[in-house]
Amino acid sequence: APKQAHEKDESPRESSTARIGGPGTCLPRPVESLLSWILALTCLTVSGYHYLVSTFLSPLLQWRSTRYDATWPWPCWLPLTTASRAEMDRKTPMERHQQLDAYLQEVTKNKEWSDEELVRVIRHDEIARRLASLAMRPTKDSLVSTTPLGQQLAKIWNALLQLPPKCTDCQFDISLIVPAYRERGMDVANKLRNALVSCQHPNKIQVIIVDAGSCSSLKEEMNSLQECCGKLEIVTFQNGGGRGPCLNFGASYASGRVYTFCHSDTTLPPKWDSKIQTALSNPSANSCAFSFGIDTSGLTYPPPGIKAVELSANIRTHLYSLPYGDQVLSVPANVFDYIGGFPDQCLMEDYELVSLLRKRAAFGHKFSRLHEKERLVIIPSPPALCSPRRWQQYGVLYVTYMNSKFVNLYASGLTPDGLFELYYQWPPPKRSSPLA
Repeated sequence: APKQAHEKDESPRESSTARIGGPGTCLPRPVESLLSWILALTCLTVSGYHYLVSTFLSPLLQWRSTRYDATWPWPCWLPLTTASRAEMDRKTPMERHQQLDAYLQEVTKNKEWSDEELVRVIRHDEIARRLASLAMRPTKDSLVSTTPLGQQLAKIWNALLQLPPKCTDCQFDISLIVPAYRERGMDVANKLRNALVSCQHPNKIQVIIVDAGSCSSLKEEMNSLQECCGKLEIVTFQNGGGRGPCLNFGASYASGRVYTFCHSDTTLPPKWDSKIQTALSNPSANSCAFSFGIDTSGLTYPPPGIKAVELSANIRTHLYSLPYGDQVLSVPANVFDYIGGFPDQCLMEDYELVSLLRKRAAFGHKFSRLHEKERLVIIPSPPALCSPRRWQQYGVLYVTYMNSKFVNLYASGLTPDGLFELYYQWPPPKRSSPLA
């Protein structure tokens, strides 16, 4: 959801919306609660529509409309890596094909490759893997499949989709990656302290705090936690670009078997480390996330309709395999690194990563002949608890409507930068260096 661009939601609010929900509402609590339930369940049906379209219909219909029918052995498209909207818009598949051809020649010092050599190079080279995925994406005007390299890639695509083996000699069991932006160091330290107290093996946890800017007393507050876990690092992210690049930057410091991404205002459930490892111990699990909850324990009067948010989010999560970032997404290191991590975009990065993982789960074994049928595992209650401050500040009606609206806009083709500017009413975060 759009909230995930920053830890604190700072979206502007018009006075008209303040009168129909949230502080200063003119609605009685029972009426606001009822309307919130109706809206939440309505938005759930919209999520179901997007799930069917993005996971099943689009890959099949898109593939049928391309030139790949004669050369491609499967009726759907599975990319090797995640890709941002900007990556796909900057260059055509044929231009990416040319980039890949030149890169392979540079790396191998050859102009032709056997199938075995091409598989080896692409599986072990992230740049080659990403270029191959961008080059082979289906478009109506693409001629990539008619080239010798394109035909060779189509032939070995099944071998390229296979995930590498899991890490067996990692230093830590879990790398807990926590991005922090405009947060008080005391608040982050308290959340982290509770997380380390509630886990079973803190000495096997690596904690990576990614300081994305404007955090007060972060390093000072973290000093007291240095001895509470296997290793604690605070890294400063200055490259810009929003949450996607920020999370990838944190993951580049990780040395655990599993990368766990946790918002700085999220409360992890008891024994969370063991639950993550149990969920991912199944060979078919390509990722996992916790059920969704909102921490209303300290509120005398929770926002009316808040339970509708929890119920609809959990139905969406379990029914559509669509957890969001505030549900503590965990991905094995081998999976995360191989599929390219989060896409390099400022919003909806978790949506895109989960979309690829669930497509692999839905199509991989049946159509692409993956060795294992993959699964995105949802860990049942107790849930990870999200901070209630968005709903306290804006009300359930407004937040639910805006989240659904922006997911619809994104699914309809609005870019992450356009989404960011529309939501926050200021320009999207710029990167310190341009991307290729």
